[in-house]
Amino acid sequence: MANQTAEQVAQRAFDLGLLDERQLRDVWSTFGSHNVSTEDFLQTLVRREFLTNYQVERLVNGERTGFFFGDYRVLYLVGSGTFARVYRAVHRETGQIVALKVLRNRYSENKAQSSLFVREGRVGCILRHPNIVPTYEVVSKGKVHFLVMEFIEGRNLREFVRIRKKLEPLEATEMMSGIVDGMSYAFEKGLTHRDLKMNNVLVSSR
Repeated sequence: MANQTAEQVAQRAFDLGLLDERQLRDVWSTFGSHNVSTEDFLQTLVRREFLTNYQVERLVNGERTGFFFGDYRVLYLVGSGTFARVYRAVHRETGQIVALKVLRNRYSENKAQSSLFVREGRVGCILRHPNIVPTYEVVSKGKVHFLVMEFIEGRNLREFVRIRKKLEPLEATEMMSGIVDGMSYAFEKGLTHRDLKMNNVLVSSR
């Protein structure tokens, strides 16, 4: 978004539904003028928590999609897997924080892959196990397919091990036992993971 003024950026964010009139008034009143640099304007939006760094980056890059999925506003990218990307998002009306698992574009137009994703998501909605992230909703409209899931504060297992360097045998055994318990329960319900790896195992901070 080279040579874009702060006012032009503000208008674009408003048009995309990222900012409302009240938020814009608050930001402009902070400066006392519209004659501010784009960088200062964007930094203020992030500092006031009106936008996230992820949203600002996409806005600056000229992106027009990917800010919203259904009733959910994307806050930032959590991680990417082989088949899907996971985002932290917030419901536009209730403010509920969730994780959105969105099928990658290269699979979304493949009927077999998208149908499998949706079917497994629906099975996930009935899974209730302490070691499986709950799925609340499955959305499939046109070429967009995503799951609404509980957002788990924590790290994936690869990051956890990288930071800890070493796990005690008992801790590692208990962790693996929990993974096996969850996968066994899912298998009994007719669901297999298909992409089980350290990046896809969450270690809750709770």
